Amino acid sequence: MKTKLATAIAFSLLAGTTFAAPTFYGEIDLSLDHVQADNKNGVEDRHITDLNSNNSFLGLKGDEKLTDRLSALYQAEFTFYVDNGGSTDTFVPRNLLIGLKDEKLGTLKAGKIDTPVKQLSSVVDTFNNYVANNADVAGIMAGENRIDNVLVYETPAFNVGEGKLEAKLQLATGEGNDTINSTKGGYTVAGRGLGDSWSSSVVYSDKTFVAGLGYDKAIPSRFLGRGFLNADNTAPLLGQDVTASRNVIAEANTIRAIGRINLDNGLSLRALYQNSDIENASASPTANQAAAATIDDAQAWLIGAEYNLPNAKNWTVKGQYSYSDVTFNNASPDFEVNQILAGVDYAFSKQVKVYGTAGYLTVEQGSDEDKQILVGTGFEYKF
Repeated sequence: MKTKLATAIAFSLLAGTTFAAPTFYGEIDLSLDHVQADNKNGVEDRHITDLNSNNSFLGLKGDEKLTDRLSALYQAEFTFYVDNGGSTDTFVPRNLLIGLKDEKLGTLKAGKIDTPVKQLSSVVDTFNNYVANNADVAGIMAGENRIDNVLVYETPAFNVGEGKLEAKLQLATGEGNDTINSTKGGYTVAGRGLGDSWSSSVVYSDKTFVAGLGYDKAIPSRFLGRGFLNADNTAPLLGQDVTASRNVIAEANTIRAIGRINLDNGLSLRALYQNSDIENASASPTANQAAAATIDDAQAWLIGAEYNLPNAKNWTVKGQYSYSDVTFNNASPDFEVNQILAGVDYAFSKQVKVYGTAGYLTVEQGSDEDKQILVGTGFEYKF
């Protein structure tokens, strides 16, 4: 009798309680890409055709109103691989967080979260995630990082003129690790205290203009990336002329500035500039410490444009030029990457589009040079 009474009370309490339904969302992006190498005489040219899953993911997010001003929120995202299901993991974590939002004081989040500096690039990188994430800025620039074990504070949006000003601060803890480490979908920082590594940004936006400035302090970053050069090969020297270390992970101090202008005729102009240097080479993973110790700094920038055809709104043409230059503190010549991309999108709706891409990449160090031509087409579905 007591069990039945307790069950009845529990059901009556649940019946009087309302829960905010979560939002299920995601993106499936699959492309067929052909990359054709052109190396110097005596070095193997490699031609590869890949079916690439371009950062396809599933997400779940929601919030619960606690008071007139205060809400609890959560988010969980996972990358999955449409092309092959993932070589080792079907789902790889992206942003995972829980937090509280006050309408007047701002938002506090905790979990595994993109740095504020990384979030700036999505404003200007028109080829974000292309060719299995190798043709976007992450392929050749430092600063594209997701960090474990962080606290993030986001200010409310302040009205400034006809636009809004927002700021973010992310504090990370290494939880006692002496070196940075790569994890599933992110990195852990080195150190013991909260804030030994941190990232921040300030962004102003209105209807026609976006400007942002961000700074990483001792945030794990990848140096010596090679863009979409034989992008599916992790072995360093397969048919490549430039033989320097690749994908060196190190603590980086990065300053990044971005800007975008949206004109009335459907044209948007975009730009990014950044500079990165090594904070502490000995905090790199053991296999990367020697290479990290030789890096002096890395400068990178991009310019790009998108044009939505005014008389054919379904069509968008776009182009982007990216450049990265890594200098060394020894006799090694600079490591330079030039990347040119052009593309056209046809949008069936806000959720579905098909696209075509063409690109040209050069990787140079001293007299050594690798070249790569890209041609691809893809399908994207957002939900």
